[in-house]
Amino acid sequence: MLRFATRKFTTTTAVKSSTPTAWALGSIVERGDSDFKKTIAEAGTTPVLVDFYADWCGPCRMLAPILKKVVSIESPKTFLIKVNTDEAVETASEFGVSALPTVGIFKSGKLVDQFVGLRDEKFVKEFIERNL
Repeated sequence: MLRFATRKFTTTTAVKSSTPTAWALGSIVERGDSDFKKTIAEAGTTPVLVDFYADWCGPCRMLAPILKKVVSIESPKTFLIKVNTDEAVETASEFGVSALPTVGIFKSGKLVDQFVGLRDEKFVKEFIERNL
């Protein structure tokens, strides 16, 4: 009889690097209550786009590919942190998330701008550009 080992992999493990944001520019990472603040702090002055979402949220599922596309375009200047509000209740509460999707830009560990609701690609690009 053959036995197969199963492993659970998670995307919430922080990558250790002397330049924490270098590996993440243009990428998408999942964070929760335990590692959100650390990732934001490590980003320093690099603007970080944060998507507060829930799996059951229809507009969140529609916005996700737009955010992915905009963040991963040529010459990325930011990265995307996805925060599932059903799992990261403390983080969502701390930043006043009361409607989904809520998307924010963090710089130097602080929330500097945000929008709520489904938006088109043009709006998201302009939102990022004005906050660089």
